[in-house]
Amino acid sequence: MKKAMKIVMISLLLLLGGFFAYHYIIDMLPNFEQANIREILPNYQKGNLSVIIEDENVEINYTPKLVEEKLYLPVDLVNKYIDPYYHWDEKEKTLTYTTSNKVIRMKNDDLTYFVNSEPLELDMPIMTFETDMAYIPMDFILEFSDIEFELNKDLKILVFDYLSNKYKTSNVVKKKSYIRLDTNEKSKVVEKLSINDELRVYEQYDGWVKVRSESGLLGYMKRTDLGVIKDIYPKIAKKEDDPQYNDKKNIDGLINIAWHQVTRTAANSSVKKVLEDVKGLDVISPTWFSIKNSDGDISNIASSEYVQYAKSKGYQVWALFSNKFDKKITHDVLSSTEKREKVIKQILALTSIYDLDGINIDFENVAKEDGIYFVQFIRELTPYLKAQDVVVSVDTYVPSAWTAHYNRTEVGKVVDYVIIMGYDEHWSTSPESGSVASIGFVERGILDTLKEVRKEKVILGIPYYTRLWTEEEVDGLINVSSKAYSMDRAREILDDNDAEIVWNDEVKQFYGDYEKDNKVYKIWLEEERSIEEKVKLVIENDLAGVAGWKIGLEKNEIWDVLHDYLKK
Repeated sequence: MKKAMKIVMISLLLLLGGFFAYHYIIDMLPNFEQANIREILPNYQKGNLSVIIEDENVEINYTPKLVEEKLYLPVDLVNKYIDPYYHWDEKEKTLTYTTSNKVIRMKNDDLTYFVNSEPLELDMPIMTFETDMAYIPMDFILEFSDIEFELNKDLKILVFDYLSNKYKTSNVVKKKSYIRLDTNEKSKVVEKLSINDELRVYEQYDGWVKVRSESGLLGYMKRTDLGVIKDIYPKIAKKEDDPQYNDKKNIDGLINIAWHQVTRTAANSSVKKVLEDVKGLDVISPTWFSIKNSDGDISNIASSEYVQYAKSKGYQVWALFSNKFDKKITHDVLSSTEKREKVIKQILALTSIYDLDGINIDFENVAKEDGIYFVQFIRELTPYLKAQDVVVSVDTYVPSAWTAHYNRTEVGKVVDYVIIMGYDEHWSTSPESGSVASIGFVERGILDTLKEVRKEKVILGIPYYTRLWTEEEVDGLINVSSKAYSMDRAREILDDNDAEIVWNDEVKQFYGDYEKDNKVYKIWLEEERSIEEKVKLVIENDLAGVAGWKIGLEKNEIWDVLHDYLKK
C-alpha cells in the first residue's frame, strides 16, 4: 500500500513538474500570433484610407478619397498636418489659399481658379463628395507644401513625410525579425520582415525601437534585429513662413508715425495746422476708411489735397482703415469670402486713387469667434497691397488672454509692422482711476508682443493725451468718470487748481490731484519726460519705432524727444 502511494505521489509530482515546465517554456517563447488590422491601425475604418504622418497613426474626421487614380485630401486634415493656410468657406463653397505673395481662390467643382485675381485652369477641381468638407487635389497641395507621400493600395494606408525633417533609417540584419504591437516578444506581430528590409527608425526604448516599414505599418522591433541606424538629412530646406519685413521705404532711423483723427471730409484741412511744428515725423496716418455696413461697403473721407500736401512736406501717408469697432458688421463681412474680397478690391482702388504709401488696419472689438476670419482677412489683403508697394501695418492691443484670438503670431508673419496700442491701461469708462500708460504696462506689452512678433516689425503706440479722473462718493460708493485732454490742457487744469505735482517713479509719470465741490480729481500726466521713458523701451528692445495717438494733443517738446531718440 505504501509503495502504491509512493508511486502515485511521484507521478503527481512529475505531472506538476511537467505542467510548470511546459508553461515556463511557453512563457519564454515569443508570440507569433498575427495582429488584426484594427489592432495595427487603431483608427481603421473598413473601406477607407488610414493616414500615417511620419510615426503617428492619426485620427481623422474625413477620410482621403481616391477617385480615378487621383488623390484628394480633406481641408481639415491638410490644415492640421500639412499647411494651415487653406480656408474653406462652407457657406459660399469657396476655398482660399494664401502665401506671402499669393491669394488663390477655388470654387467647388470648378476647374478655373484665381491667383491674385488672374484666372488659371486646374487639372482637377476641389470637391465635396456629398459632405460639407472641401477636398483638395493632392497635386495642388504638393505645389506649395514640403511633403511627400506613399499610398499602399493593398492595405489602404496613406503615409506622409515632411521633406524638411531629418530622419533615421536602418536595415534588418536577422532572418526572423518581426515588428510587434508593443515593446516585448509576447506582443502580437504587426509584420514579418526579411533581411535587408529598410525601415524608418524613431524612438528607442530599453532595447526596442519604434519603426515604420516600407508597407507603411508602425510598430516596435528589437534593436538587435537592426543594423546601423543612419541619419538622413532633409531633402529641402524648411519653408520660410515669415517673409522679409518692409525696408521702411527709405525712412532714416526709427519710424515715427502720428495718427491724425479725421472725422469728416472738411476736417482734412487741419493737416496743415497739425504738421506745422513737428520734428522728425515720418508718417501721418489719417483715419479715413472704415467698413460702412454688413454688405462690405467702405466709408471714405479721404482727400487728394491732403496727400499732396503731406508728401510735399516729406511725409508718407498710411491711411487708417477701421471696422468702426462694430462686432456685428465685422462678423458679417469678415466671415464671408465674397465680402472680404469686395472690401479688398475697394481698399486697393482707394490706395491707388489717393497714391497712398501705406494702409494701417485698426480692427478693434473683434469677437473671439471671429479671430480666425480677422487673420484670414489680413492674409488675403496683404499680398495685394505689397504687390502695389504699399506698407501694411496692423494695430494690436497689449497682449492678454482676452485678445489672444487676434493671433499676433500669424499676423506678424504677414504684415510689415505690428503696432502695439500701448495706452488705455485705464480706459474712458474704467471702474477705477489710473494711468493711461504706466511704464510697467507698456513694458509688459512690448515683452509679451516680442514673444510672438519679430522685433524689426514691432512699433510702440504711445499716448499724446491724458485723462482727468473724477471720483465722487454717492451712497457710500465711489463713482469714477473721466475725460481725455491734451498734454498742455491737462497740466493747465492742475496748475489752475493749485495741485501739487510730483514725479511717480513707479509709473514714470508726474501725478497731481485736488479736491473741489466734494469731488476728487486726479491726473497722471503725459509729457516729454514720461514719453522719453517709453521711448527708452523702444531703444532698449530694438523696436522699429513709435506711433502717437493722436497728433494735435502733444506738447511741442515731444517732437524734440522723439527726434533725439529715433533719428540720432
